[in-house]
Amino acid sequence: METQVNQSTGNKKRPLIIGLAIIAVLAIGATAYAMFIDLSPRELYLKSELNTFKALNESFEDSFGDALALQDKQREEAYKSEARVGVEVDPAMFGAGGMEAAMIGSVLTNSEIKMTTQHDPKKEEGSAGVALTMNNTDLVKADFYQNNKQTAVSVPAAYDKHVYFPNSQFGDVMRKFDPSYEGMEKLENFFKVIEGDVSEEARDEAFQEFAKVYADSIKDENVTLKDDVDFKGEKLRELTVSLSEKETKTMLVNFIEKIEKDDEILDAIAEQTALQGGLQTGMMAPTGNMSKEDAKKELKQLLADVKKGINDDLQIPGGMKQVVIIDKDDKVVSRDLSMKIGANGEEAVPVNYKSESWMKGDVTNSSWVLNAGPEGETLLVDVKMESEPKGKDGKKRDIKAKFEMTENGTTEGIGFHIKGEGTDKKSKWTASLVPAGDAPMELPDMTIEIEHKGDQNLDKDYANHDYKVTLTGNDATMGDINVGLNIKTKTTFGEKLKFPELSEGKAVNAAEMSDAEMMGMMSEIQRNIEQFVGENASMFQGF
Repeated sequence: METQVNQSTGNKKRPLIIGLAIIAVLAIGATAYAMFIDLSPRELYLKSELNTFKALNESFEDSFGDALALQDKQREEAYKSEARVGVEVDPAMFGAGGMEAAMIGSVLTNSEIKMTTQHDPKKEEGSAGVALTMNNTDLVKADFYQNNKQTAVSVPAAYDKHVYFPNSQFGDVMRKFDPSYEGMEKLENFFKVIEGDVSEEARDEAFQEFAKVYADSIKDENVTLKDDVDFKGEKLRELTVSLSEKETKTMLVNFIEKIEKDDEILDAIAEQTALQGGLQTGMMAPTGNMSKEDAKKELKQLLADVKKGINDDLQIPGGMKQVVIIDKDDKVVSRDLSMKIGANGEEAVPVNYKSESWMKGDVTNSSWVLNAGPEGETLLVDVKMESEPKGKDGKKRDIKAKFEMTENGTTEGIGFHIKGEGTDKKSKWTASLVPAGDAPMELPDMTIEIEHKGDQNLDKDYANHDYKVTLTGNDATMGDINVGLNIKTKTTFGEKLKFPELSEGKAVNAAEMSDAEMMGMMSEIQRNIEQFVGENASMFQGF
């Protein structure tokens, strides 16, 4: 997380303000792991947060359980995954474009991109390949292979051998091509990025710890109870949680300190940061060269800076107030959180977050609204969703969202309308842009339709998922648009994976090549590319 509390410009501080506001909102979602017999208002509130989190987690599992289970298995077991992407184009789109346009349409319709991934997480070894096929024949392909010691690439149309180098000599290899190269010296194993994650056990433990931090921040005197409050025609209970500025800042600092003391979380973040070349700070890109140890030190310094910013610069005049309404099952059905947040010497910015969830028959109505910013310069995020059962194990959802920014008396915005139904085996969704605000952006007349069919049985070590993505609409210059992507994926586990043999005669070590050998290889690559283009000239006409 980034802080800019020492900057003098109010506009530059707003990312910090919004960021800390979001932390506060998320902190409210944390819950205490305890059950109570004689419930005080504080205990009732904490229990309702726990129940609400459990219900939300169950809903998330119902919606994305297959995808999450597949990802978990891929992080633990060797697998091979194949994806084929084909284009489907309405011929009428190219009718007015002459022969060249017709040729482009024909090439697209008869072409397919084939991607193959193999990964053995235990050996920390993997490969990725991509091929362009025409009429089911590979026209050109490229392969990438990596383990903890070395990296190899292969493009048969350009060079008939794998070219590889030790990961530790990446900088030396790059300087063979560009003597002024000053980037990353050592190439980390890309496939560690795929498998790197905090364990499920560690995540559960961390959640319990963070929930405890939040629970300990709420005292009996912070919570009041009011009975028989009207909500959607029912008489329910209302709980008001009020924290002073000092109490709110102490809670935020306690969250930061909990992260600082959790080595497993720090190590996981540091490893991913090192693999990605460093931390993203402000508008600066990662440096491209950072060890896990250095990343952990920088992460700790970043957390220390955030904590110092909270203690020294953050202002929350009036503290934080939250009003929740809970139903008869002790779950939150309405939440209204408000606070003002800013930095020393700056006017505090109001932040308000509201959410509701209630049943009307079989339909669940949910809404989430965030308002943030000073008067006349507000950001609004407004999301509404209707969800209801559809057949056996199915769901039907209708989601409307809008994002609006008000400035100088004018509100500009953009909206989305998403609707669909189905199960994890078969579903169909559509999404379209809609106007928002009193000065709506000019939006294209476009609709995206996504159809999914899945056949997954991880006990039998396979997962097959097919998608059809169709873009339809109208453009002033192109006329009617109708373009589709057909995506077919197949994943299998437990089979013996085949990786390239980087031996003499089958591969060349770029790190050990002399300048003359390197020039010879580059000349051969250039000749092969020219020959390939000449042999496939008809394919490139019109592009």
